[in-house]
Amino acid sequence: MGALNLAQRPFRNERLPTLLLLLGCLVLGVLTLRHAIVARNLLPGRAMDVEREAVELEAELSRLRAEAQRLGGDAQPPAALKEWAAVKELVDRRAFSWSRLFADLEKVLPAGVHLVGIAPQAGKGGLVLALNARGREVEDALALLEALQKDPHFHGASLEGYAEAEAGLDIQCRVMYSPETAAVPKAGPPSAGGSVGAAP
Repeated sequence: MGALNLAQRPFRNERLPTLLLLLGCLVLGVLTLRHAIVARNLLPGRAMDVEREAVELEAELSRLRAEAQRLGGDAQPPAALKEWAAVKELVDRRAFSWSRLFADLEKVLPAGVHLVGIAPQAGKGGLVLALNARGREVEDALALLEALQKDPHFHGASLEGYAEAEAGLDIQCRVMYSPETAAVPKAGPPSAGGSVGAAP
C-alpha cells in the first residue's frame, strides 16, 4: 500500500538547489567586485599614476647605479691617502730593526775604518744608505767598498768619493741595504753623524 499524502501540493526538498544558487550568486558577486577594482585601476588617471611611479623607480635605479660607479671608480681623497701614508710610515719605522742594520755595518767595516755618519733613504727593494766613514789611506776606502760588495745584506755598493782630512781620509759611499727579514722604513733619514751601535 502506497504512502498517504493529504496535502494538496506534494512536499519537495528544495534546500540543496537553493543553497547552490545562493553560493553561485555569492561567487558571481565577488568576481564582479574584483572586476570593478581592476577596471578602476585601469582608468586613465590610475594608469598614469602607475606609469609615473614606474618612471620614478627607474630614475632612482639609474641614480643608484651611477652613485655605485662613482664610489667604485673614484680615488681616495688626498687627505685620506696622506693619513694612511703617515700610519704606514709609523708602522714601518717600528718594524725596521735599526740595531740589526748597525750590527751588519759593524761586521763589514774593515780594520782601521770607522763610521762617522749614515743618511738612509727609502728605495725600491731596500734602504739606500749614504755612508760617511773615516780611514787612514785610500786602501781603506777600497777595502770598505769590497767588504760591502761581498756581504749578502748589501747590494750595489759604490764609492762616491774620498778626501784627505786632518783626522785621516773622509770616505763617502752609497749602498742598498735589504736584509731578508727586515722591513724598509719609508721615513726620511735620521740625523747624520751617528756611529755604529748608536740609535738613529
